[in-house]
Amino acid sequence: MKKIICFCLSAVLLAGIFCGCSDKKNTKSSSDGSSSETETTTSNEPIDNEGKQFLGKWESYKALVMGEEYETEYAGYPLSAVAKLEVKDDKTATMIVALNPHGKENTFDFAWSITNIDGDDVLHLASPTDFYDCTIKQGQMLMRYGDYDDGTIIYLMKTNKFTVIERPTEEGLDKADYSGFMGRWEAVEVNMDGEIHDETLGEYPINAAFKLEVFEDNNAAMSIIGETSFYEWEPDKKDQLYMWRDYEGFTMKLNGDKLCLDDEKGMKITLEKVDKFTEYDFSAAPEEIPDEDIILNPEEEPTTTE
Repeated sequence: MKKIICFCLSAVLLAGIFCGCSDKKNTKSSSDGSSSETETTTSNEPIDNEGKQFLGKWESYKALVMGEEYETEYAGYPLSAVAKLEVKDDKTATMIVALNPHGKENTFDFAWSITNIDGDDVLHLASPTDFYDCTIKQGQMLMRYGDYDDGTIIYLMKTNKFTVIERPTEEGLDKADYSGFMGRWEAVEVNMDGEIHDETLGEYPINAAFKLEVFEDNNAAMSIIGETSFYEWEPDKKDQLYMWRDYEGFTMKLNGDKLCLDDEKGMKITLEKVDKFTEYDFSAAPEEIPDEDIILNPEEEPTTTE
């Protein structure tokens, strides 16, 4: 979930890695005892380059993923939602990705540097969790994932203005009362693809598995098996909110005194309001605590044929 492009086809987009060598210098002594230095250029030599050809706004229009080319949409999303990249002259860049189920935009910040690889200038985008390599060929930008190579390429074209994806919304959302959603909630039931868990989820009490706090400032925090993740929320309908982060999202509706979350991919969570969260000592829990990503994005078990 830390990857910038994480699609519902379970393919990690933006792949590619460049392997280079460090600079080498040969030193020879002259007849007067001084040293003369000769620099040998290698295939991965840092250069003094402002990267002017990369500056500006770039928007994805095509993708090559696992050998298949996509030119109109990918996994149900318009190609323009894959990556909107702005490279700034202060050595920073921002990328906007709108690939969660309701198309909510996520903005990611990067620092950039320029390297020359095999005669081509390469723009390296780096954040604490993600790395991308970009080159320019025939006026278009080719973006690959910087530390993973599956042959995938995102193609971007320069633009003066990013495409705005219009999504219909109900009137009067700004006047609706969403105060009933605010506060602390604990799970009382989890429905995962039709399998009901109302006492435990694996080894854990159901109320310890999911804990949610919704704040009035359009933020929320959800603890999943003891690991807390932070979300944004917006009114989706007059009686419904949408809560998202990166590529996850949940519709939120009130059903009487219960709050119902639905990830629209087969998992539904029913929660009840509490004044104070129930304490649970995860340090005394079984050693193999499942990762929250396994719960939110379970992998399909391989099938075998005899």
